[in-house]
Amino acid sequence: MQRKQLDFIKLWAKRKTRKPLIIRGARQVGKTTLVRLACAEMRLELIELNMEDVQDFLPLVPQNDPVKVFEAIALSRGITRLDPEKQLFFFDEAQEAPELIPFLRYCHERAPEFRVILTGSLLDFVLLAEDFSFPVGRVEYLYLGPMTFEEYLEGMGNHAALELLEQSTPDKSLNEAQHVTLLKNLRNFLVVGGMPESIKVYRDTKSYLEVERTKQGILTSYQADFHKYSRAADIHLLNRVFSAIPVQLGKKVVYSRISEGVKSEPVKRVLELLELARIVQRCFHSHGDGLPLGIQQKSSHFKLVFLDVGLIQSMLGISLSEIETTPEINEVAKGVLAEQFVGQHLMYDKPMFEAPTVHYWDRQVRHSTAEVDYLVPWKQRVLPVEVKSGHKGHMKSLQQFLKEKNTDRAIRFSSGPLLMRDYEYDHGAYRYRFLNIPHYMVGQWRRLAGAL
Repeated sequence: MQRKQLDFIKLWAKRKTRKPLIIRGARQVGKTTLVRLACAEMRLELIELNMEDVQDFLPLVPQNDPVKVFEAIALSRGITRLDPEKQLFFFDEAQEAPELIPFLRYCHERAPEFRVILTGSLLDFVLLAEDFSFPVGRVEYLYLGPMTFEEYLEGMGNHAALELLEQSTPDKSLNEAQHVTLLKNLRNFLVVGGMPESIKVYRDTKSYLEVERTKQGILTSYQADFHKYSRAADIHLLNRVFSAIPVQLGKKVVYSRISEGVKSEPVKRVLELLELARIVQRCFHSHGDGLPLGIQQKSSHFKLVFLDVGLIQSMLGISLSEIETTPEINEVAKGVLAEQFVGQHLMYDKPMFEAPTVHYWDRQVRHSTAEVDYLVPWKQRVLPVEVKSGHKGHMKSLQQFLKEKNTDRAIRFSSGPLLMRDYEYDHGAYRYRFLNIPHYMVGQWRRLAGAL
């Protein structure tokens, strides 16, 4: 199965000015597989070290001599000669050897000809530690999330559907049969999700039961990791918060609703730890007055986006039949799955070296509330994004945002067809251009927004 990030690694490996690469992502999103595949395609000799098992060379690291370290590693594996043009050193599960992080500085300064990649399932805990010198400016990052809907289609061998997505425009939309087919594929994705192992199992077995077994195994592995960072939080509270997250999605987080009877600060700390593990992402409120959105965010005012929609489907216990028979996707679980699906795609819709982020907007005024599901940067402006069912429905919140921010472009994701329209509101006092995008085209939104 191909990932967009594969080309990123291959281009990085070919550059003469590259720095050591740190791949950041949750457990089981495919970090190790990605590195192995890149090496195989480039015909590089992969020297892979899992730091949970191999640490014999670590006494040499404090000497800050990368060549000596690489020679020791090579010798222990029967490699007689170092050849930076043909080799790649890969340190996996690097959170088990934090001293490797500052060591990367010397890899860049004293041995830049060597290809070095470092990754780990809980690496962000180490990266934020303050007890070592971090090699700022001397490393590169690659952020890896679950597979996208397009990658799912490619992995399933459904190239015809993928081509339809990539070629559709508001002027050349899909016919009804094509639309229905892609909606069916989307419903499958809501169950299978974007975790690479889940997709592989579904591709090989076509069994939702086997997929469910796989997803439950992934969820169990996340909980099994809790003891690794339980010094910072009570493990029982970690499990309580983790289990409560699905029913909190799409809502402004109120700590007391997540774990009743527990003070806010411990719950807040647990959420921060889960975010470090990249299991959840805080979707912060932004005033939306301009870019960048992060400058105007309220750190105490946020919603949650989970790692993967398929895992959420399992945690909520939503049956396949419910997903298949509910007329509108946004009506499944009161819109939780649809908003999660769109959110996890928007979160990673940026250059792969930038950390995933996503924002939303709301207006809390007495007798007048409004909320826009997401805000995205687009052509030096802020674009409001709604996630709704069908191609109808009220647009009061969206129009409130447009009016307050004096802007006139908007996007809605729905189960309706791809179309663009001009609308008026407040009895014709205001106009805006509106792009309705089917949920399954979320990965194409930036291309499609070119028509706005």
